[in-house]
Amino acid sequence: MQKPFNKKIIYIAALIFVLLIAWLFTGYVRSYLDEGQQTTFFIKKFPTFQLEFVDPFANEGDSPAIADLSTVDRKSLVDYCKYRFGVTSDSDDALDTCAQNIPGYLKQ
Repeated sequence: MQKPFNKKIIYIAALIFVLLIAWLFTGYVRSYLDEGQQTTFFIKKFPTFQLEFVDPFANEGDSPAIADLSTVDRKSLVDYCKYRFGVTSDSDDALDTCAQNIPGYLKQ
């Protein structure tokens, strides 16, 4: 005779599944305003285990030109644009379009 599954195991498995899905589809980016830091959460367009993303335009200062970004900063921007806005191209035009999506509270 087989033993029925323990309900606790099913609940734990369901909780783990929900947390995994939340992790895969939730991300955040930090903005720097008036010497303070603000964290903005967003729903990712594609699943990834990466939680924190970097947007070099998420501050009140002058934004660098796409062509002037270092290789590391450009890769960070490509990842951010892909997972937040669904921009899958890494061309200058695509990244410039993505950079235009600066949150309203940062626009002056």
